[in-house]
Amino acid sequence: MSGKALIALAMSALVAAGAAAPAAAQNKDVVVTGADSDAVVRLVDFRDLNLASAPGERALVKRVRYAVSDVCMEAVGDNKGYLLQASTNCRTASWAGAEPQVARAVQRARDIAANGWSAIAPVAIRISAQ
Repeated sequence: MSGKALIALAMSALVAAGAAAPAAAQNKDVVVTGADSDAVVRLVDFRDLNLASAPGERALVKRVRYAVSDVCMEAVGDNKGYLLQASTNCRTASWAGAEPQVARAVQRARDIAANGWSAIAPVAIRISAQ
């Protein structure tokens, strides 16, 4: 094989390797995450409530309060003794996460009652232990 042929062969090998390098560089690990299977979560159903009315809103708040209590009891345990602070912290954080969801659901219901539609997408109220 002549020197020119050898150089041409080497160059074509380098070009082929260079073309393959970007494809190899694009292969990255993909990490898939999902809901933590150990997370304590409750969904609060309110389809039967008229949230545009004060009694409906109060009933929703009562359901959410119960769900917050329930998830924290399961996640933290009894709210007596040394667990009292952990339970209080859980309830405070979980309620803080629930309040905006309740507000959106109520506002959506009020919009629909007043206008027949709402720009707020349908919501589900999800309570999780924080």
